[in-house]
Amino acid sequence: MEPMTPRKAATLPGSMRRRLMMMAAATLALATVATACSDVKTSSTATTAAATAAPTGKTIDYAILTGTLNGSGSSFQDTLEQKAKTLFAAKAAKVTVNYTKSGSSAGKTDLANQTKQFAGTDSLVKDADKPTFKGGGILYFPVAAAPITISFHVSDVTDLSFSPDTLAGIFGAKITSWDAPEIKADNPGATLPSKSIAVVHRSDGSGTTSNFTKYLKKASPSVWTLGAGDTVLWPTSTIGAEKNSGVASTISTTDGSIGYVDLADAVVAKLDMAKVKNKSGKLVAPTLVAASAALDGIDVKPDLTYDPLDAPGAAAYPITSPTWVIVYKQQPDAATAAALIGYLNFFLTDVQVAAPRVGYAALSASLQQKAVAQLDLITS
Repeated sequence: MEPMTPRKAATLPGSMRRRLMMMAAATLALATVATACSDVKTSSTATTAAATAAPTGKTIDYAILTGTLNGSGSSFQDTLEQKAKTLFAAKAAKVTVNYTKSGSSAGKTDLANQTKQFAGTDSLVKDADKPTFKGGGILYFPVAAAPITISFHVSDVTDLSFSPDTLAGIFGAKITSWDAPEIKADNPGATLPSKSIAVVHRSDGSGTTSNFTKYLKKASPSVWTLGAGDTVLWPTSTIGAEKNSGVASTISTTDGSIGYVDLADAVVAKLDMAKVKNKSGKLVAPTLVAASAALDGIDVKPDLTYDPLDAPGAAAYPITSPTWVIVYKQQPDAATAAALIGYLNFFLTDVQVAAPRVGYAALSASLQQKAVAQLDLITS
């Protein structure tokens, strides 16, 4: 049965509408409780099966750690960072961790300027920018992965699917109406309105933008012509919003809109999310199970960077984003180095158990162990 949305319910007789909305409210309440206790937006318990106990990390006495760690950057990573700092506070009471979601570009700039001890980022430092980073160079610590959803708000439409070429046409402002032939071809059973498409994108420098545009460049090179990066020159007809939460909010209040949003923020905003045709030709929903499938068999480089975009495999969600915490190898003092090592160790172990419950796929055991081993490179 197709879900009864508030927009559809508004067209029903009063008594029936009240009964349906009461049922919907009860269902939502149950779903909210369930989400708090299990992983977000998955159709299988397989997502959490690999994270029933904390992976093995370094043996650290968290109680003796002291200091303040300030971080900034990725809004894609923010929900996980806030969960991590809350859990870490219970173990390391003498360490204060602050994290500001400012966008991946701003986070990398803050780290380069040495105004923060760590940065969250979903995109890599450009070769041209590497000389601006001091401190003996930087280290990438992968902390999770998650789907970048294609979220939409179209009256009386709750279920859509897209091919890469159609997405490239929509976000490049070449497909401008919801009843365009390309969208109809992707959704033969849908009743699509003759309504203009409002494309919503990030207005700030963003790793989410970087990964989304890299995906379009990979999966639809003949249609996508705007390049890829933390920022791109979007068509003037599109709408910009700051941070993933800003994009999600704009979509939720704009009928006829579509945008790219991390799973955690899309779920909080209760957005409709589309299936996307992957490299194997399968339509896949943005779940954590599908994100984990995209990580199977990926090539991890020695610096622990990797690219799961447009991954092969029938079960893989094609717009799966990695996210890292980056830090300097050399820290200004022993206390800061110890606190940072402790926080990252905790992130790579205990937080991996919590990650699926807030919308992120945990690291594979092999990648987690490589990241833990890299902690030995942080010195003072």
